[in-house]
Amino acid sequence: MIYKRQEAFRFQFQQPIHGTFKIVSINGKQGDVKSAIAYIVDISPNGIKFRSPINLPIEQNDFLLEISFLLADRFINVLGKPKWKKTEGKMWVYGFTGLDDKETKKEIVNVLKIYTKMVHNESKNQD
Repeated sequence: MIYKRQEAFRFQFQQPIHGTFKIVSINGKQGDVKSAIAYIVDISPNGIKFRSPINLPIEQNDFLLEISFLLADRFINVLGKPKWKKTEGKMWVYGFTGLDDKETKKEIVNVLKIYTKMVHNESKNQD
């Protein structure tokens, strides 16, 4: 397993964010168009850690995935590859690295800023 912890920042959600993923390609061949559930645990501009009940054989195949989720009223799509996986109960946890898309990285940073402000304001209003 490869863990990438040298990033500038990684935002961990208190509760996982619901999203989906679909297989764009397997070993360079067009993949399945069906979506599967993804629970986004944390995110950085370079990658995502997510849980899913789906066991992808990433040790034997090269997957290209598209992860989609709604955050701060913005719909985010990230293309990339799963780099590692581990089991957690009946779920699989994946480390996913996005393709080096500067626009997507910028969008993730901007949306996380908005989301952080929203969460901060909600917690102030509850006090």
